[in-house]
Amino acid sequence: MKDLFPGHFKESDKSLKEVWDTSLFVFDANILLNLYRYSDTTRNEFLRILDKIKDRAWLPHRAAEEYLNNRLSVIDQQEKSYDDTTKSIESLKRDLENARQHPFVSKGVMDKVDSVFEELCNELKNNKSVHTTRISSDEIKDSIAGIFENRVGHPYEKERIEQLISEGEERYKQKIPPGFKDSSKAGDSEVFAEKCRKYGDLIVWTQVIDKATELNKGVVLVIDDKKEDWWEKFKGKTVGPRPELVKEFKDRANQTFHMYQADRFLELARENLGEQVSEEIVEEIREVRRRDKLAYRRMKERELYKHRKMKQMHLAEELDNVRHQMASYEKEMHVLQDKSHRLESEKSSLKEYRNKMFHEGGDEHFDDDQLTDHYYHVSKNYDEVMHRLDTSRMKYQELRQHMAVLEQEISHSMKNIEQENAADS
Repeated sequence: MKDLFPGHFKESDKSLKEVWDTSLFVFDANILLNLYRYSDTTRNEFLRILDKIKDRAWLPHRAAEEYLNNRLSVIDQQEKSYDDTTKSIESLKRDLENARQHPFVSKGVMDKVDSVFEELCNELKNNKSVHTTRISSDEIKDSIAGIFENRVGHPYEKERIEQLISEGEERYKQKIPPGFKDSSKAGDSEVFAEKCRKYGDLIVWTQVIDKATELNKGVVLVIDDKKEDWWEKFKGKTVGPRPELVKEFKDRANQTFHMYQADRFLELARENLGEQVSEEIVEEIREVRRRDKLAYRRMKERELYKHRKMKQMHLAEELDNVRHQMASYEKEMHVLQDKSHRLESEKSSLKEYRNKMFHEGGDEHFDDDQLTDHYYHVSKNYDEVMHRLDTSRMKYQELRQHMAVLEQEISHSMKNIEQENAADS
């Protein structure tokens, strides 16, 4: 049973020890990018561990490419975090300086606070400049390059990438991990590099399997991707790698596969490599992941909020258009009703005149054929007007019903937005 479902069973402690003694350690781009989010102490400790196992460390070409492509964006994010913190401090300072409203702070205490705030803002400014310097002179990138020198995989040929994209389309439809959570990325772009973004995880995964097959080694993949297309989750807790991944790796490479997030990797390094890794460092890495998870969730919430605002705007535009059409139909119906009344009156007059001529014997100028023909044309015009009037009434009623639906949708959308604003507050 274990052979058929390897992803559902834990290995023995002895087997896990052998994993750390013999396996290839593979790192994804997010592990390297998170080094920019750690404190100096934690980052240096992580890099020290990497350097110790570098003889068995390896970086998929796609992971290295994603790290280099996203490095500046992560640096920019860290710079912005310093700016946001400085703005928060300045906002708090302004609130405390307002002596005419609560909360009241005495001048003596405020003078001390000003001194602390100034010192704090100066330190934040200096720390921000460290990240700014990394744009052109990046010691973290240099350390990573040294550790993974001659330990980065070769790129796939374009034909192989195109084959993986074709396979990925079917895998994503069937929710086969990894990568199907990235199905919303710009895979329909005509730019080949943009098309590859959607299948980045699948490319990394395939490169890892190919390397394990080439070396005939098991793999420990260290990855901070939190999506469900990598991890099996139950009631909000991460159980382990998706069983499908473990089985596919075994089927294709005939090797064992293990996967850890950065904090768990350090804990196991402490147990299996005899490394001194403090609990504070492990906890900082977890805190960074929690903040990253919260930021990701907030980003998705903002995207949803933006989507709802756009939808509400489109609904409002559609409602205005419906009201404009209704006004046009109202005007048209008024004109058609007046015209139908005139034609109906003309029909009655012609009918009365014809009856009168027949009853009174007519006169020498009376032409019954001409009168009948005229009556026929008036009746035909009347029928056409009534048909247009009925059509306009039907269209008007359809628009009225559509307007009611739009008003209900807009009302519902506004309530959702108000609730989200209240939650944000």
